Amino acid sequence: MDFSRYQRQLALPDISYIDQRRLSDMRILVVGAGGLGCASLPYVVGAGVGHITIVDDDKVELSNLHRQVLYGGDDIGAPKSIRSESYLNKYNPDVVVKAIDQRFTDSFDVGSYDLLVDGSDNFETKSLLNQKSIEASIPLVSASVQQYSGQVGVFAGYAKDQPCYHCLFPELPTDACNCNDGGVLGSVVGVIGTLQAHVILSLLLGHGDVEPGFVFTADLKSFRFNKLKLSKDTECGICEQGSAEYIGFKKEIEMAELVSLEELNKRDHIVVDVRTDAEVADDPILGANGDVIHMEVSTVPARYEELPKDKLLAFVCAGNVRSVKAAEYLQGIGFDADICVLDKFSIPA
Repeated sequence: MDFSRYQRQLALPDISYIDQRRLSDMRILVVGAGGLGCASLPYVVGAGVGHITIVDDDKVELSNLHRQVLYGGDDIGAPKSIRSESYLNKYNPDVVVKAIDQRFTDSFDVGSYDLLVDGSDNFETKSLLNQKSIEASIPLVSASVQQYSGQVGVFAGYAKDQPCYHCLFPELPTDACNCNDGGVLGSVVGVIGTLQAHVILSLLLGHGDVEPGFVFTADLKSFRFNKLKLSKDTECGICEQGSAEYIGFKKEIEMAELVSLEELNKRDHIVVDVRTDAEVADDPILGANGDVIHMEVSTVPARYEELPKDKLLAFVCAGNVRSVKAAEYLQGIGFDADICVLDKFSIPA
């Protein structure tokens, strides 16, 4: 994996190289390659979620094109799943996108996936995905759009204290109209689909308050937005027997050890200084017993193979930020060496 593709999201303080590696191992099933899928999938693929299966049996129509932005006039009559697979595999070669040109039915085995994503346009499919989520103990992110409004929710009805989709809709609506009947503004689908992508990534990264029971609703005609926390319906006829524990996606990561110069000098080590040339010239590292290698942090992905593996590598910078990133990078790629971070503030001025 070339981490440089993800440089801007890795610059965020709460996304590490290890998080990026974990995203690349994730497997998600997306049902629906229409408006919601067209809006959400590029961001999920662009972020590096590594294995994505798209299920849809629909074909591209001219009336789709005002909102289903993965397709053009040359795609009319072609399967949406196949066309989206082709586009997305080119968009990010790090990601494996697989198309299944079929309708999602009860015969689908979802057990190998980490997350189910609902971008369908009918309650029959949404209900089936909810049932599959419960049976396989896999979280579900479901979205829907109607005219100028939409919603995105996270469900895990298999857990004893978490709601399922039917906890939100005990009786599925019978009067809801789809885009063909009720109409929809393309930008509304884009907003809700992009929000769904953000919810997916936030859930996989363990960020914020995104967890089962999170439901975000938007009325984009009046610009009213609401975030709800849904509780499990103890009388739900679908998930009331849920007994599992909900386990989120954010794993506790063993971070590189932060050591003082005094502690470091008791061990056989090499200091890896990831500051710029000017910083090194103005403020050389003094007092370290081991050798010092200068490798500016931006060059670590290209030069890490120059680092020895038979000694403790102690990364250092001006404020313990770039050094942590460099250490995380080596951990993320599985570099086989002992790694720590030298606390710059423990070095005498």
